[in-house]
Amino acid sequence: MAETRVEPFKRRHGLFMALLLAVLVLLPTGARALTVGEVARDLACPCECPLILEDCNMTCGLDWKEEIGEMVKAGKTKQEIMDYFIATYGEEARLTMLQRIDGKIFQYTRGFGTTDWAMLWAGIAFWALIFIGGIYYGVRRYVTRAPV
Repeated sequence: MAETRVEPFKRRHGLFMALLLAVLVLLPTGARALTVGEVARDLACPCECPLILEDCNMTCGLDWKEEIGEMVKAGKTKQEIMDYFIATYGEEARLTMLQRIDGKIFQYTRGFGTTDWAMLWAGIAFWALIFIGGIYYGVRRYVTRAPV
């Protein structure tokens, strides 16, 4: 008798979860608020530094972020803000994939001293030698093996 009471509960629970999932998937993407970080993530920094605007804390980068914040408050979409910056400041405002990679590398290595760089390249050389040596000895072992 207890099993018959559990069955309708499982069915209702499953229907509720399916309905909740459908509502979450079908919600319009514009329902959530746009943030300054979402826009700044796709713009290049106007400073001389190679950072992404999102990561830049220099005066020029902060000015752009403030301008983005005002446009977000005015209700503009991300695409409208991006178009404004590209039209106003030129193609230099558009972030390329190479700039994104360079900016992240610069962000993580700008505090490196001579010792840090020496250790980095020594580590890379060490692992390269191990890798190449492993391939060499693996191929040599395979080639010199007697046929069966």
